[in-house]
Amino acid sequence: MYIKKFITYYVANAVVLYLVSVYASNFVVFGRSEIGAAQALLTTAFGLTLAAMLVDLVLRDFNIALQSDRYLTLELGVNIVTLYVLARTPLQSSVGVGITAFWVAILTGFGLSLAQFTVKSVTDKAKS
Repeated sequence: MYIKKFITYYVANAVVLYLVSVYASNFVVFGRSEIGAAQALLTTAFGLTLAAMLVDLVLRDFNIALQSDRYLTLELGVNIVTLYVLARTPLQSSVGVGITAFWVAILTGFGLSLAQFTVKSVTDKAKS
């Protein structure tokens, strides 16, 4: 089940990041001279997916049940912090993503959280 959820989160994150790169190219940059844009987008999507899945696993391992609105808020925080860390710390050299400001991470985090919550709802319904 985790592999299926990881793949669906990864695809959802990659689609959202691609849309952000198309429609907000003045605020988000994927790629560097050493790292191509596609590789940077996929690496960023992987990092965001890994962070979201780790939160999901921690909640499940410690049997913490959250209401859907609190879960969405938690995912939003994780997405914002993860994207900001990937884009504004020395990890930026390895990942290849850059953002202009913190508010870009906030807006992108909203899109990522909505996509992840939708994917989670669909995969949880398919599971039961």
